[in-house]
Amino acid sequence: MKLEVKNINCQSCINLIKNSLEDEFGYIDIDISCEPKILKIDIKNSDDKAKFIDELNELGFEVIKEL
Repeated sequence: MKLEVKNINCQSCINLIKNSLEDEFGYIDIDISCEPKILKIDIKNSDDKAKFIDELNELGFEVIKEL
């Protein structure tokens, strides 16, 4: 799953996302070379997708759209 995400501005943002969510959802790859930032994660289940997006929003990172 690839997502466009707002508010990822620095390495601290990336560390917060990874430290908060990787244990539960697995490896997260974040491309900071583009705007908006692209987050990639291997989630297939729609319930897990919704939960991941909710938790990402709770951390202050808004999902713009799924690619």
